[in-house]
Amino acid sequence: MMLAIHKMTLLSLLTAAAVAGRLAIHGMNIQPATLIIILTGWFFGWKMGAAEGLLTALVSDLFLGLGYWTLFHIVAWGLIGLLSALLPQKRWLYFLWLFVSGLVFGMIMALSYFVFTQNPLTVVGLWISGLPFDLYHAAGNLIFGLFSPLLFKVFAAEARKLNKQTR
Repeated sequence: MMLAIHKMTLLSLLTAAAVAGRLAIHGMNIQPATLIIILTGWFFGWKMGAAEGLLTALVSDLFLGLGYWTLFHIVAWGLIGLLSALLPQKRWLYFLWLFVSGLVFGMIMALSYFVFTQNPLTVVGLWISGLPFDLYHAAGNLIFGLFSPLLFKVFAAEARKLNKQTR
């Protein structure tokens, strides 16, 4: 029972931090939400990573506006959180994933263009035109990743607490 409460509390706090970070710097596509989602998956497993992505997308879109794109936000960030749990715990791979996840997010969001057109060439053209925005996201992930040494300590301490409770 205490483990479930600890996990729900931790997930709620991480979601609040990711949403607050997204809202604070909204507009430039440089925000800490993706970093928090990746670290959640990396340290706490695929279920918490996927849940963190889903909740961050849903709660932040409640503030920024719900629409057809919300489903794509949920899928993109949920998948990033899930895949982050599958990464081997190597720092170079983590930093590579920080960058690549910004591009993955943009590619999944580009699929939302199929809502407006059935023409794959149009969707590819729109995706290409949005690449600079996706590169801001990828670069922003790396910039926020500079804070990782401190965050690794915090996330690792929480992961140890959760592991002690499961024994």
